[in-house]
Amino acid sequence: GDTAGFLNLPKIKGTHTAMKSGMLAAEALYDDVFKEKEGEYGEEVSSYRARFEESWLYKELHKVRNVRQVFAKSFWPGVMYTGVTEMVTKGLEPVNLKHKHEDHECHLPIEQCKEIEYPKPDGKITFDLLTNHSRSQTNHEGDQPAHLKPKVWENA
Repeated sequence: GDTAGFLNLPKIKGTHTAMKSGMLAAEALYDDVFKEKEGEYGEEVSSYRARFEESWLYKELHKVRNVRQVFAKSFWPGVMYTGVTEMVTKGLEPVNLKHKHEDHECHLPIEQCKEIEYPKPDGKITFDLLTNHSRSQTNHEGDQPAHLKPKVWENA
């Protein structure tokens, strides 16, 4: 449920949108896969998109769908556009602006990135990965394959 695409950029709010998208996904998963039948490996959760588009989350994010693209061009036009879309058009503009690049195209190759040096866990406030994992009560094998395989949406 927590992805950059679910961030309400003008409000810089994403926690409530992440929670709602996760709740919608859980409801869709339950209804599509587990309710009144035994779920099968690789089964599609097809009702998520409709649930999302019928939710307050879609309405909130649709209203600000073009803000990031305008800010990518220039700061002040982004500020003005955001003000107009928040106070006047309320997301009713008839266009969906395209992003200049796909997100994955903006990542640098690992050779061009500096490794982050994190301090060692102190055992009081910060803990090592295995300790955190064991305390999470997660029960699965580390190399277990992904069991949810969403299909790509054509016009997402």
